[in-house]
Amino acid sequence: MPLHRWPAVLACAAGICLAGVGAGGANLKFYPDDPIRRDPESQDASRAQPVEVSNQYDLIENSFLGAGETIDRRAMNVNTVDEVPDSSWFTNRVGPARQPVLTTPQGPAEGPWIVTGRKSEGVTPGFTIRDSTGETYWIKFDPRGFPEMASGAEVISTAFFHAFGYHVPENSLATFRPEALTIAPDATMRDEDGRRRRLVLDDIEDILEGAARQPDGSYRVLASRNLPGKVLGPFRYYGTRPDDPNDIFPHEHRRELRGLSVFSAWLNHDEVRSSNSLDTLVPTESRQIVRHHLLDFGSTLGSGSVKAQSRRAGNEFVWESRPTLITMLTLGLYVRPWLKVDYPEMPAVGRFESGYFRPEDWKPDYPNPAFRNARPEDRFWAARIVAAFSPDAVAEIVRTARYSDPRATDYLTETLLERRRKVLERWLNGTNPLVDVALSTTGELTFANAAEKAGVATAADRYAVQWSAFDNATSTHREAGEEQTVRTPVSRAPESLLKARPEYIAVRLLAFHADHPSWSNPLMVYFRRAGDGWTLVGVERNP
Repeated sequence: MPLHRWPAVLACAAGICLAGVGAGGANLKFYPDDPIRRDPESQDASRAQPVEVSNQYDLIENSFLGAGETIDRRAMNVNTVDEVPDSSWFTNRVGPARQPVLTTPQGPAEGPWIVTGRKSEGVTPGFTIRDSTGETYWIKFDPRGFPEMASGAEVISTAFFHAFGYHVPENSLATFRPEALTIAPDATMRDEDGRRRRLVLDDIEDILEGAARQPDGSYRVLASRNLPGKVLGPFRYYGTRPDDPNDIFPHEHRRELRGLSVFSAWLNHDEVRSSNSLDTLVPTESRQIVRHHLLDFGSTLGSGSVKAQSRRAGNEFVWESRPTLITMLTLGLYVRPWLKVDYPEMPAVGRFESGYFRPEDWKPDYPNPAFRNARPEDRFWAARIVAAFSPDAVAEIVRTARYSDPRATDYLTETLLERRRKVLERWLNGTNPLVDVALSTTGELTFANAAEKAGVATAADRYAVQWSAFDNATSTHREAGEEQTVRTPVSRAPESLLKARPEYIAVRLLAFHADHPSWSNPLMVYFRRAGDGWTLVGVERNP
């Protein structure tokens, strides 16, 4: 049975069978409801319980124990047109016109803030507050010496990851004065020994002492709205969650987690680890489901949360045997090339550059099972989303950081655009880049070239087109006519094929370019008859 049908099988198990999944239909390639645009997630997950993941064990497990499965297989959660359906993991926010959906959270309401606790998770100091409307926010500070750096990086990256399609917190910038704070009578914190005690004014002053302060005496902070639902702890980048009946695809074989490697490389999000994720149990319709979030983007772009990003970030794992051995054998004379990279002197930016950056060489802090399993079509999917961000959209997101130094705004925008160009050049050309394939009622086939549209390649020298009638019950092809060679992205179906009026038409497309041999990998597309016309029902990149 095709992998994309497993959600439908679960729905049947719950007594909510989808059309086309029944006796005698289990071997069909396409079903009446294909392509599925949203995973059913029909099972109640209310029995899911909180879990904890040790940062230390996560590092050891992924660096030395080979966490997850490593196998060359297609992503398991894509639909028949090779897209990721909406789910508790991901929501498609790039529209038909290939423009991302950009949002601007409002942040805490005006009025006094009531401190309800001190932040103990993560490395960034902060506390939790309740605003005048009763909403809870996590407040994080910029480190002294790097004003606007961590807060700017986090608000920018949150906006990007939300627009990509991930579930993230509502992060916004806010300003407050210490005299506007009130400590709640029941506010507590954990001390150095992990024991809980009452929060007092000295604890707040201790945080403020190490935070960047603005010239007028106020503090600029990142305000992260509390996520709704019951907190269940982080997710892993491999396997499934055993107490979530809807979590049926191993995480290392989910495309949105494989493709996360492309987005992370673009934004230098090196801390892509379990501790920077969070599952919550939320109500939906008549059941509860587990929603999966990415969070904590303080270590992105040039920020390292409490200091400027390290030179190693993005260039080498925390532990790599080969460069470590070379350094030892040369008695320290070997200098890693990324140590020689120059960065601008901009405290609000930290360390972020585009000259040395190579998308294919970028690495997170330590190995990620989903990244390790990413295939060219997974990275192509992510690169198309990156391509949706026009220079104006990138500049608009950078402006949300409200840097006081206009040079920081200009530098970050230019650096992101140059890294974007490199990402698109590498991953849109890493496989057959043909997209937007359509078949008219008269049999005219049209398509586009994603790499050419993005300006990272010239037009193909030629295209090869092979038509066939497709039998959905037996998955067999009956070729119609000889392979066609065309110079432009237009072809016509053979008259014999149109006259036969098959229920399905399949087309194999190859592109040829002297500089991009990967373009000649086959792209298979399938159309289903819909009245007098044709509807795209299948796309297989690198079948």
